[in-house]
Amino acid sequence: MIDATSLAEVWDACADRLLLIARSFGGPAEDAVQEAFIALATQPQLPDDPMGWLVRVTRNQLLQWHRSHQRQRRRESLAVQANWFESEVVQVDRRIDGRRITAALQQLPSPQREIIVMHLWGGLTFEAIGQIVDTSRASANRSFHQGLDLLRSQFSPERDFDSVRACHEKF
Repeated sequence: MIDATSLAEVWDACADRLLLIARSFGGPAEDAVQEAFIALATQPQLPDDPMGWLVRVTRNQLLQWHRSHQRQRRRESLAVQANWFESEVVQVDRRIDGRRITAALQQLPSPQREIIVMHLWGGLTFEAIGQIVDTSRASANRSFHQGLDLLRSQFSPERDFDSVRACHEKF
């Protein structure tokens, strides 16, 4: 099993980004992140890429819950629109209008939305994202850029999207 110090270091390095990524998948993000860290704690050794491993476990957990609770989640999703950027834990550039970005991201197809969030706000490489969503690095990159193009078409380049682009340039 992984020692407590190593687990705490991984938590400090990955938990907030993992939570933001999990929110983009939908579902009980906090519970899925907790389950992923529990699964990590039971591993014999730390994976080579702990963040990528945690994202994959979190995503798989959410997909499993989604399949088993599809009808219930459909009713809940109609009643509640989550804003992924509302959290004391997640530090996002304050120039971003979280509600508008969230609404625009929710309109994107699931793979593109997930890839954009994993890369921009999760800081994952396209190589890691490709492994998580079972595609090539090039396909993940292409999907990312196609998704950004769709988002750009919804925002004024001079005014609204500069903050998203600035966040992307940080990575």
